[in-house]
Amino acid sequence: MVNNMTKTYLCFDLGTTKIKSSLLDDNGNIIYLSSRSAKSYHDGESVIQRPEEYFDAVVGEIKKIAKKHPLHFKKADSLICSGQMAGILGIDNNWEVVFPWTYSVDTRANKYLLKIENNMDDRIIRKSSGGLPFMAAKIQWIEDCFPGEYKKIYKFINLTTYVAGKLCGLAAGDAFIDYSVLSMSGLADIKEGKWNSRICDGLKIDIARLPSIKRPYCIVGSIDKSKYKTDKDIKVLAGIGDQIAGFIGAGTVNNNDLIDVAGTYTVLGYCTDEFVTDYKDKMLSTIFSGIDGIYYQLAVAAVGGYLYNWFKEKFSYDDKKEFKKDIDTDGLYFIPHIGGRSAPSQPYYQGTWLGIKWHHGLDSFYISLLESIGYEFYHLLLHIRKINNLSRDKASDIKVIGGGSKNMAWNNIKSNILNLKYLVMKEVPFEVIGNFLIAKYGSNLKEGYRQLTENKIISVNKEVYPQKDRVEFYKKHKDKYIGVVDKIGKIYCDLNID
Repeated sequence: MVNNMTKTYLCFDLGTTKIKSSLLDDNGNIIYLSSRSAKSYHDGESVIQRPEEYFDAVVGEIKKIAKKHPLHFKKADSLICSGQMAGILGIDNNWEVVFPWTYSVDTRANKYLLKIENNMDDRIIRKSSGGLPFMAAKIQWIEDCFPGEYKKIYKFINLTTYVAGKLCGLAAGDAFIDYSVLSMSGLADIKEGKWNSRICDGLKIDIARLPSIKRPYCIVGSIDKSKYKTDKDIKVLAGIGDQIAGFIGAGTVNNNDLIDVAGTYTVLGYCTDEFVTDYKDKMLSTIFSGIDGIYYQLAVAAVGGYLYNWFKEKFSYDDKKEFKKDIDTDGLYFIPHIGGRSAPSQPYYQGTWLGIKWHHGLDSFYISLLESIGYEFYHLLLHIRKINNLSRDKASDIKVIGGGSKNMAWNNIKSNILNLKYLVMKEVPFEVIGNFLIAKYGSNLKEGYRQLTENKIISVNKEVYPQKDRVEFYKKHKDKYIGVVDKIGKIYCDLNID
């Protein structure tokens, strides 16, 4: 009953292609959920998004929620945003946008990124960020290529900061970012929770233009109750990166938990309770969630969802068909790195089918595409075990979320390649659930997740077990695949690097 409800929570996810808006009750039930497209603007290599449009979308959704669910909305306790992690925008001292949101697919700063990577020593990865220095590269690029705009920039922030700060009328001097995006800055000492002055000085980046660093559950401001006629002021929280919000929402919060995000970007994530960086091989990014004792190591294996849809559309392939038996692709390997490899960063890679025989048909090419992501995960899982000194029995299962989790053939293939039980999660907006857990439970979100599972808001839909014969079948293929990827990389390096 609404009369017995003490609090509700406004949760927004500011994604690359979608903006999700929601209102949840105090038990984590979703009262309202909507999704709308986010616009990108392309001009040659330029790919930007306009922060003002994200803000307008959030405000529009707040008004819609207030009109559709007035009694629940009046109980709104707090508002939190998750969103894109690998980008940057610049604001002036009036919180006005000087430089728009330039995110990961905007490649104009790549030469700065490569230069920093090639010249940096262990300080950035071992002690500090644990990932690619996107923020540092984009700041250098903006200063060199857009000096007029750079002079006007008071603070460099991210998309969630812009929206949250504008909602509660923050002064530019109170600009912030949350811990989860530090791994993509190249400028911070994550364990200390502060910007690293030595690194900033070495890269000639003005540390005064960097915002303060906040825990995701920190209150950064409020929306006056008179604004939308709520019972009390709505607290605005610092928020968190969308990938990490999704991990938290799926319950990947305990040491040795694994997660497969089968979305547009196919991501393998591992939860650990300490800060361990992949400073030598640079295959994994290490991210601090902002919650004590919850760190993540993750890697983008490929743009798996995009590849999947590309294959279906290009070849008019019916992926709904059921296979009567497992298909042996008979030495056919697909290299999924169309547009470059992400883990480690090797932009010269391209896509390849290798080992084509006369009898191979579309089914073989399709299955080889699915297998390639499993092989990439196997390669990454070996690396996770290596840098964390893990025995094989430390993780026996893996959760899978995202659109690709519905493909049971894919789940079976990955389960057999990794020799892990696949836990197919009930479909919910995991970023939204992660936001709710942070907003209500703060640093005690593990207890919050336990409550959600008891209430069946979060649950496992299906369990996929590895099959002994198929595990044996894939043993030889997965090691061969790793060798093929390394060898083909040398060819593409010669072809594509002047």
